[in-house]
Amino acid sequence: MDIFGIGPNGSVNDEDQWSLGLIGCWRLRRGMVDHTPSRREQRLIALLAFQGPMPRSTAARILWPEASKKQASGSLRISLCQVSRDLPGVLVAEFGRVGLAPDVRVDVQELRQQLSGTSEIEGAAAIACSHLLCHGEFLPGWYDDWVVEAQDEWRSVRTQALQQLAWRLFRLEDMYGAVEAARSAMEIDPLNEEAQRLAMQAQLAEGNYAEALRGYKEFSSRYREELGVAPSRRLADLLVAVPRSGERSDSLAVGARAGQLIGEPA
Repeated sequence: MDIFGIGPNGSVNDEDQWSLGLIGCWRLRRGMVDHTPSRREQRLIALLAFQGPMPRSTAARILWPEASKKQASGSLRISLCQVSRDLPGVLVAEFGRVGLAPDVRVDVQELRQQLSGTSEIEGAAAIACSHLLCHGEFLPGWYDDWVVEAQDEWRSVRTQALQQLAWRLFRLEDMYGAVEAARSAMEIDPLNEEAQRLAMQAQLAEGNYAEALRGYKEFSSRYREELGVAPSRRLADLLVAVPRSGERSDSLAVGARAGQLIGEPA
């Protein structure tokens, strides 16, 4: 899922193609050449890539919230001139609005599009997708107010995508992949009860009662320690509903019984 150097149809980008990376770290390339503008220009480009086109006054207010309106407007004007001179074709500014040029490729946008096709992901590809989603932080180390909000939003998107991936893998009888996807969701949100239920369902469908029980105990202990209450009764009922024999015959039927208690998300 690395967008750099590879075009939408698998072809190598031409020398005029801009690609912007915001996941894991900032990275801007044109063709195969990296470009590193000043931090001020990076902030402007990142904002427009994530939030889309906006009035110039809005961009100035977001990027320089403590400056006066006049100072913020001046800082934006300087940044736009700098980007236009050093990075031609990255931004479009007209009619009082500013935005990323429509042909600039952005990893966040492309990953969102790729997630819509995860129903066919299996095996190693599923594990790679889980790893990228789990560790794909949005601009780590950036602390602007709008970035912190975007990080929270992106974290929620990743968690939901991992849960959906776990369900799809379960339907494909890829129980290992389903467990890994659910665990990756819990690495992002350790108190995510839905993800814990997903992991337990896949383990129980394999007949791995001991692992499901161990996971339940660890999650329950963490949940009580952090929130001062026990997880919902549905989590414990999942274990009660499944035989402890560890037999793997008819594993999907076992998973289906567990799913009735879990409640599969829409």
